[in-house]
Amino acid sequence: MKATIFTSSKSQATDYYRTIGPFSRLALQKKFELIICSQEKAVWHDIYNTDIVIIQRPNSTASLGIMADAKRMGKAVIIDFDDHLLNVPEDNPASAYFSNPQVRKQIEDTFLFADVIIVSTEKLYELYKPLSHNKPMFVIPNGWTPTDLPMTKVEEQHNPPRFVWRGGSTHFADLHTVKLQLNEAMERDTEFTFFGMPKFMMYDFNKKANFVEWNSMFIYFTFMQRIEGDYGYYPLVRNEFNESKSNIFAIECLANGMPVLADRYFKEFNIPGVIPYNTPNEFYDIIDEIIKGNIDKVSLVKEGRKHLNEVLHIDLLNQQRYKILKGL
Repeated sequence: MKATIFTSSKSQATDYYRTIGPFSRLALQKKFELIICSQEKAVWHDIYNTDIVIIQRPNSTASLGIMADAKRMGKAVIIDFDDHLLNVPEDNPASAYFSNPQVRKQIEDTFLFADVIIVSTEKLYELYKPLSHNKPMFVIPNGWTPTDLPMTKVEEQHNPPRFVWRGGSTHFADLHTVKLQLNEAMERDTEFTFFGMPKFMMYDFNKKANFVEWNSMFIYFTFMQRIEGDYGYYPLVRNEFNESKSNIFAIECLANGMPVLADRYFKEFNIPGVIPYNTPNEFYDIIDEIIKGNIDKVSLVKEGRKHLNEVLHIDLLNQQRYKILKGL
């Protein structure tokens, strides 16, 4: 068996979590050949010389062309989605691209060429099932890979406590759901770091905020290990797009010894190791309790890591991926 992943230069994180990470590990364990090829640079013989084509988040002319050629050559096609690309909200900078009628049609057409559809959440399954043309469809959550995200030593809470957020400009509106509370918290004896958000976009946030530029996935993983943060936080606007999201950041934080503050509204974040809040003011109240030393950080991380090992370990999730590959 030979499989080829066709990656996109525009989606490093999802390429890692949805295709390159899990399938690379699976190929090593099950001894099949795996090739990784850029969508933008792919030519016909990259498709001709494989058995299975794997593409996550297909939305471009290039990805659609690869899938169409694959079917002409009799190849099996797996597509994977980790976002609701057909309903990107206007407050997200990517909406200008994804609201384009041609792009929307390209996304919808990818389901025609797929032999198997994989999604990361139950909500995405619900939303994409009507578009699937009754193709086999599976929910495989994002998982924790111990070789890439080794569990660090869990430190007692620092003084002042360290809070970490990661994301890009697409999360501008999400951060603003708790902007007032974050600014108030930064007036106190705290340290807040924003990884990936351009500093110029955060002009109305407290000047004490620390900003770290995005470089690559593994520079980010190294950053998370070295910063020795205490808590992650992941505010989101309540909408269908965010409701479809997975809990990647919770996985990253728990592996690095940090519980996560997240809105209870989002089902995917209701896992052990996450401290839920219902309102922005509740978000601040939790930070207040953290500053006062009233939260048992170590116990929360222990509970969360148990969940990573027993539910979200990549080897458990890859059992389903291997069944899919063998069934093609």
